[in-house]
This record gives sequence, structure tokens and C-alpha cells, in this order.
Amino acid sequence: MRVAIISFRTFEYGGVERYAYQLVNHLSKKAEVHLFTNKFIGKTDAKVHLIPAIGKKDIFTVNSFMYFLHRRLRKKSFDIVHSMGPLYLYPDVVTAHMCQKKLLSEAENLFKDFSVTKRSYWKIRTLVAANFQRFSFNNAKKVITVSSLLAKELKISYSLKEPVVIYPGIDFSQEADKTFKKRKREELGINENAIVILFVGGQWTRKGLKYAIGALSFLSKNVLLLVVGSGDTRKYLSFAKQWGVKARVLFLGFKKDVTDYYAVSDILVLPSLYEAFGYPVLEAMAMGLPVVVSSFVGAAEIVEEGKTGYIVREIENPQALSRAINHIITMGPKSFEKKVREKARQFLWENNISRIMSLYGEVIEEKKRANK
Repeated sequence: MRVAIISFRTFEYGGVERYAYQLVNHLSKKAEVHLFTNKFIGKTDAKVHLIPAIGKKDIFTVNSFMYFLHRRLRKKSFDIVHSMGPLYLYPDVVTAHMCQKKLLSEAENLFKDFSVTKRSYWKIRTLVAANFQRFSFNNAKKVITVSSLLAKELKISYSLKEPVVIYPGIDFSQEADKTFKKRKREELGINENAIVILFVGGQWTRKGLKYAIGALSFLSKNVLLLVVGSGDTRKYLSFAKQWGVKARVLFLGFKKDVTDYYAVSDILVLPSLYEAFGYPVLEAMAMGLPVVVSSFVGAAEIVEEGKTGYIVREIENPQALSRAINHIITMGPKSFEKKVREKARQFLWENNISRIMSLYGEVIEEKKRANK
């Protein structure tokens, strides 16, 4: 089976980028895989085709990539063309990672901290992406979504019939040894008896970092918040100062590999206002960490309340978030570890690849019947 995977950027970190990277590498064990991408970092057995794009980071960059991609794909033949999002308008299979129309409907809330110019740009960008999604997703023979939450949003927004929910996969992590955890905490200046809450990601307004900071003020003073990701540090330090927790928030910046920070932490929080899935939730669970997420996070679907973590519905209420975190602290984060790891094992990539290959088979049969 010859499979073309399309991803604008493909590497071992990020969200869509990492999903594509892992999909390509696992799929390459089962099929002849060709990756069409603008940027690739890492190793793979797949054939990599680098597609040019004009510019660095704007609407025109992605649109130019789509133009050059279309020209390249016209000259090749594949059994399956599988696109990450609406990068190709005539895919056999597309994996949806977000509903742009939903994002647009929440723009005033999600982009409220942006300048007027930046807010206008993001609205235009999201509107363009939403139109591409409508066209591409309705042309695809199968649409994969990364959560049931996203499947529901796409049905409402684009009148899709039956999206197929396949959660992102995980390459299972092993428990970090205790000496490493102690050494890394010393390196970061964290007391070995402290309770460490981890927040991972950029786009801090959408991901609700200010709610995590607010929740910290209602927790014991030995509870710290570790922030891994890029954003407006000065602004959020100001939030921390207002809440009286500035000394308990550590901003570490962007990290390609977050594994070490899961290893030194006790709990993961993701209080997003909108998140189609939320990769850090699954990664944290694979490392044995209980999680606290908002009900607007797709990955909340894999959280068993009281067993692997908690789901917060009043996410803009810092006390509600702090209560969920405190439940875990009171019970002891380690008491969740066994159940959390067991849950994470259900989402191994090898299981996902079997489902995706089966889906490819259905599409190929459908194409054969259509050509008779």
C-alpha cells in the first residue's frame, strides 16, 4: 500500500507536528509511506518530499504550500492520500485537529488579550482556515477526529455525516528513577518535598494559564506551578504577583522534550477554554501523573474522575480548579499512578495504526467500487 501523508511541519515536538511525525514512523512499518511536508526534523523510514512555501508564518505561507503541494501530487499516484487538516482539498482521509469555525465563534473570548490589529488578523486567518476545512473535510472519504468533542463540533459546523474518532497515540514512557527526579529538582531549585503542578503549552490565553495561577493562591504554600512553553512571561508574572504567588511560579520557556519536566512533577493541569484534544494530558498519564483538565478539553474524555484525575466545569473559577487539585494532593498523587498508567496504555500507537490501516482498507474498497 502506497500512502501519502501531508503535514505542513513534521517533527518530534508540538501538537499536529508530533502527531504527524509519530503517525509516519509507525505507519512506515506497515506500508510504503511518502511524507509531503515543508519542514522535517528527525529520522524516518518514509520517503520525505519537501514542499516549498513562501514566507515564514502567515496565511500566505500555508496557502503557497497548498499550491505547490497540489502541483506535486498531480504527478504521483497513491492508494491513500491522508492530510493533517485541510492542507489538501481532495484527500482520501483527513485528520482534524481543531474546528476553525468553533474557534471563530469564540474569537472574542479567546483573542481578547490580543491587540486590535492582531485580533483582526487572527479572525481573518481563522475564517480562511474554516472555509478550507469545510471544503476539504466534505471531499474526504473519511474524516478522523482526535476526540468526540471535536467530532460533534465538526458535525454542527460543517454538516459532516460520521467522523471517526481515533484518539492520538502514545509511545509509552517508563517511570523516571527517583535519583533523577531528585537531581532535576535540585537543578531547578525545587524542594524535594514540594508538590509540583505542571502546565505545558503555548497560547496561554486559550489554554487558561491565568486560571492555573489563580488556583495556586488557594493551595498550600509548598505547591509550585511549573510552566513549560512560550508566551508573554511578563504579563503572567504580573498575574502571579496580583494573586500573591509570584515566587511559586517557574517559567521555563519552550522545551522540545518535556519528558524531564513530567518526571519532576506530581500533577498536570490543562484548564483550556478550548482544546480539541490536549496531547500533554496523554503524555502526563503515560508518565504516571494524575491530571486536572477543563470540560472544554477533548482529552477530558479519557479522564476517569477520582481515578486518573478530575474534570473542572467552572474553569474560570480558580477555587473550583484548586479544589480539584487539592483532592489529588490530599489523596496523594502517587496513589493515582497505577490506574493512570493503565489508562494511558489503551492509547498505544500500535493500536491506533491498526485502526487507521483498517480505515485505509475501507477507503480503497470504496474507490474500487466507484471505478467499476
